[in-house]
Amino acid sequence: MPIGMADDGVARSLFLAGLMLVSVFLGVLFFDIQDEGGNLAPVIEGDIPPNILIGSVDSVFLRIYDEEMAGLTLEVSLDGDEIDDELDSDGKLVIDISQLGVGSHTIKVVAIDSLGQESKWTAAFMIEYPDEGYTVIVVSTNEIVVEQGNSTTVSGVLVHQSMGTCELEWSDGNISQFSLTLPFDVEGRFDLGFSNIQENLTISILGTCGTWVDSSELEVIGIVVTEPDPVRGCTDPEASNHDENAEEDDGSCEYDEPEPTTGCTDPAANNYDENAEEDDDSCEYDEEPRAETGSDEWWSQILHCDDSSTPLVDDYNTTGHDGWLCSLSFSTNETHIQIVTNGLPNHDFHSGPGCCASQQDTAWVIPLEPTNETECNPIASSEGCTMAPERGPVAFAVNGVAIYGPEDGPGGDAVAGQEGAYEEDRQNVWLGLCHGHSGPGGEYHYHADGNCIHWHPEGEQTWLNYSIESSRNVTEHSPIVGFALDGYPIYGFVGWDDDGEVVEVTSSYRLKDGETGYNGIDDYEYIADLGDLDACNGQWGPTPDYPDGIYHYHTTWVNGEGGIGFPYFLLCYQGVVEEGEDPCAGFGVTWGPGIGPPPEGCDQGPGGGGQGGGGQGGGQQSSSTSSLIAIPAESPPPISGAALLIAVAAVGIRALASGEAARGQAGTTRGCHPVPV
Repeated sequence: MPIGMADDGVARSLFLAGLMLVSVFLGVLFFDIQDEGGNLAPVIEGDIPPNILIGSVDSVFLRIYDEEMAGLTLEVSLDGDEIDDELDSDGKLVIDISQLGVGSHTIKVVAIDSLGQESKWTAAFMIEYPDEGYTVIVVSTNEIVVEQGNSTTVSGVLVHQSMGTCELEWSDGNISQFSLTLPFDVEGRFDLGFSNIQENLTISILGTCGTWVDSSELEVIGIVVTEPDPVRGCTDPEASNHDENAEEDDGSCEYDEPEPTTGCTDPAANNYDENAEEDDDSCEYDEEPRAETGSDEWWSQILHCDDSSTPLVDDYNTTGHDGWLCSLSFSTNETHIQIVTNGLPNHDFHSGPGCCASQQDTAWVIPLEPTNETECNPIASSEGCTMAPERGPVAFAVNGVAIYGPEDGPGGDAVAGQEGAYEEDRQNVWLGLCHGHSGPGGEYHYHADGNCIHWHPEGEQTWLNYSIESSRNVTEHSPIVGFALDGYPIYGFVGWDDDGEVVEVTSSYRLKDGETGYNGIDDYEYIADLGDLDACNGQWGPTPDYPDGIYHYHTTWVNGEGGIGFPYFLLCYQGVVEEGEDPCAGFGVTWGPGIGPPPEGCDQGPGGGGQGGGGQGGGQQSSSTSSLIAIPAESPPPISGAALLIAVAAVGIRALASGEAARGQAGTTRGCHPVPV
């Protein structure tokens, strides 16, 4: 190759290499200048505290900066859910956290500018309940020694920083199975009194407090009973030196023998002499005197619907006159009476929402001579007494119709609801004539009153002219309305006071402060001596049928303060209720719609919508019910037949339970009870 040409090639290569170096230098210089004054990625700033008290902060905010705010694209999520909150003109992003609950939460933000540059920002924080401290119960002592028959008081104080959130309960057994409310004052002080203590007691007191998080404390107090030496003296009330405090007779009794005061001793006579001690056969009557109490003739006079004078009656919830006929028969043996009835009343009636009433195959068996429950002292409280069932029959009327307690299917006081004390919003329930209606299976029953059994229309009147006021005419002692399942009689509203004067008898129950009867029996409290009657709604004393005195119940329409007369018939039993063994019993309580299948060999139970204890039924019912109290095995039943030996043990101690609280941000819910189907 020629030398000149070689030199030209070298020069050209050197020139190209230099040109490339200059280009690279200029490129680096150019891009460095661009970075110093160019469009950067968005900037996200925020300061969210890691721990937040619930309800204290409604929203948090971030600030986002970029050279071209209008070109920003945001992706914002709260706990993984996208939110579409937008920036304001200053680049401020407000995020609402007011609806968040307690727990861990995360906010994520992705900002992308117009050049596609992306910035990410994440924050995690906790929402917590405030610290509410502990619940503390301080009692005066955890062991009390008391002589048998004496009284004592358990005192203490409940302590918590938010006393308005506290509840206090007590029980003389397992507090998780049975408890009663224990009142306390604004400073948390409480007193729990016990009288006539006969045996050792273990008292549990449970305090529960808290708005957001419950805390509780349980105190257990033992009451140890010692037997005192008996007081000796004259124990015979007939003696002139009778010592009412004597427990053991010392042989010192002395007697005067005055001539007894003679006169008419029958309170049913026109010339009854309350001061007479010995009857002189001078009694005078407008009518023939009633047969000897307890005889078959007497029962025939007391019970209705057992002769041809019974009228045909009408269900006002049907079209046309139904021509129903109340039917009843009875038989007795040495110890019991059995009453067989078709369950229809002897007066016109309303079936109510449970339409329609139907004939039943029912037999009631009660002792001719009731026996007191030894542990029951209803003057003090219902503790130790057999409680009447919350659903189903608690007694029966003299026309054979079932008597139910106050509660209806939804669990409210059916009578209070009927009288407008509260608005029943759970189920359509209403009572008709004489505060009665029909329930599942077409069983007609009373929830209150029942005195229309003894009322009859006069002149142009109809049964619709009957009223509570007409049966509360305080002129003479009411007749027997029915019999409780322990065998004791139930009289109407009017009785005799301690002086033998005719008075309207009042109950000793009243509504608790702020309650209306919406929660049924739980809304009422027994106040001894508030009215005339005890905790079972009964009293001991003479009546027209039992001039020597007997324990008996009354129907009540008012209490001692003039309020509504809950429990209207009775709430517990002074006497022993004889239990049977009906394998198919318990419909609506232990089996039935929403509970479970019937026991093997039992049918499906009453049809329709179901209204335990008097709630709404579901149309005409054709099935029958059997409500029996079994005669003891050693006494043969008055009427044979397998169907009449089916027995319902209509007894049970109420278990007062509070469901565990369910909480949300709005506050606290306590004491929930399921509404029966």
